[in-house]
Amino acid sequence: MPTTLTMEPQESLITLLVVRKLTETGRHSDIVESLGAQPPETLEQSPTLALQYGIAHARVGSREAGERWVALALDRSRERGDRAVEAWALNASGAIALEAGRTADAAGHFMRGLMAAKREGDDATVGRCSNNLGIVSNLRGDYGRAVGSYTIALAAFQQARMHRGIAETLNNLAITYRDQGDLVNALKTADRAVEAAERVGDRGLLAQTRGGRAEIRLLSGDPLFARREIELALETRRELGDAVQEAEDLRVLAGALAALEQTAEAARVLCDVIERAQEHRRPLLAAQAERDLAWLLHQAGRLSESTDAARKARVRFNQLRAEAEAQKLDELLGLAATTRWRAAPADRHRAPTPASKRHLHLDGSRV
Repeated sequence: MPTTLTMEPQESLITLLVVRKLTETGRHSDIVESLGAQPPETLEQSPTLALQYGIAHARVGSREAGERWVALALDRSRERGDRAVEAWALNASGAIALEAGRTADAAGHFMRGLMAAKREGDDATVGRCSNNLGIVSNLRGDYGRAVGSYTIALAAFQQARMHRGIAETLNNLAITYRDQGDLVNALKTADRAVEAAERVGDRGLLAQTRGGRAEIRLLSGDPLFARREIELALETRRELGDAVQEAEDLRVLAGALAALEQTAEAARVLCDVIERAQEHRRPLLAAQAERDLAWLLHQAGRLSESTDAARKARVRFNQLRAEAEAQKLDELLGLAATTRWRAAPADRHRAPTPASKRHLHLDGSRV
């Protein structure tokens, strides 16, 4: 059981240190429970604690509460002229917006946060914002800009000695290499991400990087390894009670099942992921799963159902301004209409990982 945090003024620094320690080990539920036990007005007095409380809520899937507390932290930091917390809160606001599918809003928050962090000389928040801008660029298919943003993020995190940030950015960089078709560098970078996550000691972070590596292994033609690794990640997600990330990993598991010719089970899992994504209001994940299902059904010769899934996915990707993904689905729909198109087996999975699967630099471990 987490220790309840007292909020007496003289203990504010101790409280911040306790919360930071909980965040470094990924114990976001404990932060919500500990800070939630305090009267709201005590949290409102500290922009930093309000921000960390909001971030923890967002991390455990309570987006509305997270957005509310992060907005409060942003207002309080501006009132007090605390530019460092303001920059951090701008990044957190962007990460929540990106999770919700508001890509343009997210990019604006990240850019404003990045400029503010640079003015303050805050390397940690420069890293957070740059990492998240890389995610947006990759989602839009601008891979060169994504690599540039991740390179800036890595340098900033190294300067700040933020090992968690390094692991998360390496994971995202591996995804971009993967989406460019550079599987050699993707796998090398994914291995580095897993090693960095092991050093951090956060089981959730390790599961995240293993999930990213599993999908690269799948594309590299090793579905058995991919299945074993993603099942390890799923086991951790279930032990931690992380339902959102469990759904993300199930999408990768479905890809491994499809590659192992377990088509019916893969389709069932993808339908389950779509339902979970809608329940948790994760439009990126829903679009990804619908796209994967469209590829799978097309391979099975179920063209009408494939077309329906592809159209739904295209609508979502267009709403998210994920132009590259929408164009791929246009190709699928056009070729399916003539019944002449047939995809290579690995192509079913060739697409960016959703932002919620990536390491959004939102939580308080990047203080």
